[in-house]
Amino acid sequence: MVDVNSEPLAPESMRMMDYLRTRAAEMSTAMIRERIRTAAQALEDEVAAVTATEARRRPIEGKWNIAEVVDHIAQTQIRGTEELRHLLAGRRPPLPPVYEALRSGAGQWAPWESLVEELHAANQAMIDVLASAPDEVAALDAPTVKTVMVTLRALPGGATEPQIYFAELGCREYALLQRLHLLDHRTQVKNLRARCAEVSA
Repeated sequence: MVDVNSEPLAPESMRMMDYLRTRAAEMSTAMIRERIRTAAQALEDEVAAVTATEARRRPIEGKWNIAEVVDHIAQTQIRGTEELRHLLAGRRPPLPPVYEALRSGAGQWAPWESLVEELHAANQAMIDVLASAPDEVAALDAPTVKTVMVTLRALPGGATEPQIYFAELGCREYALLQRLHLLDHRTQVKNLRARCAEVSA
């Protein structure tokens, strides 16, 4: 496999692919669903502590604020849920794939309460779809979905940068990736809240 720049996958990216394949093979869809539920709740708990004022602050110039992060997660979850529906019905989801920076314009103007409500609804939709998923391995081997993967890789000197590449994932691999996505953005929201507090101090 190579990335979008035709470079070989970094060790971090190879480990990500191995993790998804190995863990998905070991876990039932019910187990993955419960892990997604737990990750979604942890994210929503973090978001619930954010004020509307904090959500619009931009503590890191040129980076997303919390409102934009929450919009991104909701938009991604809804698209991911639709792709899971196709996979569970035995169909390959239509292109384009869910791109890594997917957002709507709502993160810039929608009321914070609406963004929070939409996040919860999007998370619940994914959990509901997985509740109908079979646990039989044969039912989830195919088809696959073209997926945009993003992995942080180490650079000489200690810095990191994202490596972007495409992967073909089966239903459980794809669902497991959604859990990791939720956890990554929970950490991002937590860090942005901390930066907002530093700027206000």
